[in-house]
Amino acid sequence: MVRTKWNTAGIVAACAVANWLIGMVLMNLDIEEYSPSFAEYGPYICTSFAVGVLGIFALPFALEHQPRELSDVDYAGSTRSFIAGCIVLLGSSSYFGAVSGVVAFISMVSRRSTSRSVAAVACFVAAFAIDTIFNPYMSWDEIGWFGAIFVVVVMVAGLLVGQKRANLRETRWRVEQQARMNREEMRAKVERARQEERESIARDMHDSLSHRLSLVAIHAGALSYPREGVPAEFTDAARTIRTEAQNAVEDLRTVLSALREDLSQDPRTGLEEMVAAAREAGTEVTVTYADGAGPDVFAGLPTMTQHTVHRAVQEGLTNARKHAPSQTVSITVRETSGAVDIEMRNPLPAAKADDRAGSSAGGYGLVGLRERVELSGGRMNVHVGEECEEFGWSIRLPLAHKEATQ
Repeated sequence: MVRTKWNTAGIVAACAVANWLIGMVLMNLDIEEYSPSFAEYGPYICTSFAVGVLGIFALPFALEHQPRELSDVDYAGSTRSFIAGCIVLLGSSSYFGAVSGVVAFISMVSRRSTSRSVAAVACFVAAFAIDTIFNPYMSWDEIGWFGAIFVVVVMVAGLLVGQKRANLRETRWRVEQQARMNREEMRAKVERARQEERESIARDMHDSLSHRLSLVAIHAGALSYPREGVPAEFTDAARTIRTEAQNAVEDLRTVLSALREDLSQDPRTGLEEMVAAAREAGTEVTVTYADGAGPDVFAGLPTMTQHTVHRAVQEGLTNARKHAPSQTVSITVRETSGAVDIEMRNPLPAAKADDRAGSSAGGYGLVGLRERVELSGGRMNVHVGEECEEFGWSIRLPLAHKEATQ
């Protein structure tokens, strides 16, 4: 995640306060122990304070992260952040730059770059050497191995923290990449399900329209034979109708030939026949007609709507056999003003309920079914019980076309 400006400002402000406090403590310790004069100690303190201030001004650039780091795991950051980090690290030789130096060190070694980590260690060691050389009250004899070990401990701790941050950043990057791939895959599956459903609708309409146009062609062909008392123009018109109907059938077959496939079940099978077949397969199904609806409620529906009803019931019975093989499936059909409502529900066994609780309601079959219902001018709702103990769906399909044809 790219750090915001306010986060960076907070880190810099905290480092400035900590640097000032540590610098004042170290300066007072020197004064109490060595009682130096201003002439010999003043220039060093002024220079140390100036170097600390320079490090504070360079620290925001050392901490900056580029958006490219989110998409490229091998990109360690800009050249500006590298140079600023080196400046802050070298400035940690100052009494007033120790904390900012440690923060910059962790930032540099956490960028998954060997060259930056080596440079950070080199600058940290150089800062220790500079302080040893230029501090009038600090020499190897004064600090000895204790000072060296302290610096090594600080560097090792910084390396461990930086490596931990690097691992977390890389893990976050991989998780985000995987999530992005999963979203793209999910989107592709949904689109594929919708496309398959559209192709299925096209096949259904091809079968139905071919059948009806063939009937038109047959009847027009019968009318096209000359008979006594029938004007010639009527015979010619019937012949033209037959020819155009045959041409329409051929056009349909040409356009949709790639989508044709053998269907194992007649899509015009009625609800009662599908329920009977499900019962023979071992599924217990109850059908209830309410609000004036009856078994013939689907008879006058438009062809496309009949196909939608068939696919909905077929999908519901298939899901019930798959997820709740020993449970009773209830189907309720209602006829309301201008629409027919179909509701299907079935209880879920405990194991399946737990699985359903961890997943979204419905699979890609329901995605395709929802697409088909919407294309038929209806709407679909999926229901899951509060404790995931029951699963079901309901669809409402319009009867406007039915009324128009009566």
